[in-house]
Amino acid sequence: MGKPIKPSADRLIKSGLISRPSAPQKSPRHTDKLIFFPDWCKKCGLCTAVCPTGALKQNGHDNPVLPDQDKCRLCSLCWRICPDFAIVKNPEFEDKENDAQ
Repeated sequence: MGKPIKPSADRLIKSGLISRPSAPQKSPRHTDKLIFFPDWCKKCGLCTAVCPTGALKQNGHDNPVLPDQDKCRLCSLCWRICPDFAIVKNPEFEDKENDAQ
């Protein structure tokens, strides 16, 4: 017996196993301190509501943005409350202010 042949995506769509092709994943938007995944965000506004410094705002499409990096204290409230995991701390960001303490 030979190796099984994987059906093409077109064949799977026509068979009904896949209703429509999935959209390509866009890369996350990086800022200095936070990473936003706008495709995952359902625009609930919880992150902006809990931000103690008001650093997080909602743009014209109701996605969270961080216009003033210096106001963000990396308190973690926004990414902990996000039900869609659409905000995370940028692992490449070096917090020199907190490292000095």
